[in-house]
Amino acid sequence: MLFLLLPHAVHADRITQMTQSDLCIYTAKLQVAGYYYFEQGKPREKVKIVWHGDETQNEIDFVNRTLDDAYLWLTNARNNGAEPLPVQTFGDLIYEACMNGKPL
Repeated sequence: MLFLLLPHAVHADRITQMTQSDLCIYTAKLQVAGYYYFEQGKPREKVKIVWHGDETQNEIDFVNRTLDDAYLWLTNARNNGAEPLPVQTFGDLIYEACMNGKPL
């Protein structure tokens, strides 16, 4: 199960209120979680997300899109014969790309 730890803000969209650095850290954490499940052979649609009940649609969409992006990138890398990256390297690449405003 993937438990989501979003900073608590009352009646606000936590994604849009994050600083760029916090957003990139959160993105990297989500994608590293996706990496873990991907490497375990778990299909994306089988990754269970436990919602707390106060998420906005934007937050839900962001989490799902970010996990989808991780699975897509990892699937493409595997299909192209690339050696798997160490998880730390993968997370660092995600963070750096996010901070530079570029896709991985």
